[in-house]
Amino acid sequence: MFLDLREEGDSINSIGRGLDNAIEERLKSERFQTELITNVSHDIKTPLTSIINYVDLLKKERPSGEKVKEYLEVLDRQSQRLKKLLQDLLDASKASTGNVELHMEKVDVGVLLNQTIGEFEEKLKATGIDLKIKTPSAAPHIMADSRYLWRVFDNLMNNICKYGQEGTRAYINLEVRDAKVDISFLNTSKAKS
Repeated sequence: MFLDLREEGDSINSIGRGLDNAIEERLKSERFQTELITNVSHDIKTPLTSIINYVDLLKKERPSGEKVKEYLEVLDRQSQRLKKLLQDLLDASKASTGNVELHMEKVDVGVLLNQTIGEFEEKLKATGIDLKIKTPSAAPHIMADSRYLWRVFDNLMNNICKYGQEGTRAYINLEVRDAKVDISFLNTSKAKS
């Protein structure tokens, strides 16, 4: 009987060592992935910054010709979009490892929400989505990192414009419940389920 218990114990210990090794390998893989993303992002950031700077210089030269101006606007818009995507990739990489540095401050969440919504007026009009907003008369203040909170709102509004059914309504509700702020974004998806 003792031999059977010893064999069972050895098997359990072997499983434990296997789990430890698997966890260690997984952590190494995640660290490698994060380092790779960070390094590639930095390598891309250098030429991107150069492109953005040269576009700015060309715009200051006041180019003649509508086509040239149009091309510069496209270059400017797309390089800024690429810069934002690159920053999102870096932030996602940091978030996956828990290395996000937050700068908490008192934020008027209603003002931040309305500023974000204001930036999407043209996109909403183009899609025919009617936005209905419900907020309390006195918007609450919360402790948050306003940059990241704005990015959450921005992402949700982008999703409404990209994936919302044209000609429908979308709802944004900001409520205070039990001393907590509840914000919801609701829309009808154009994807068929």
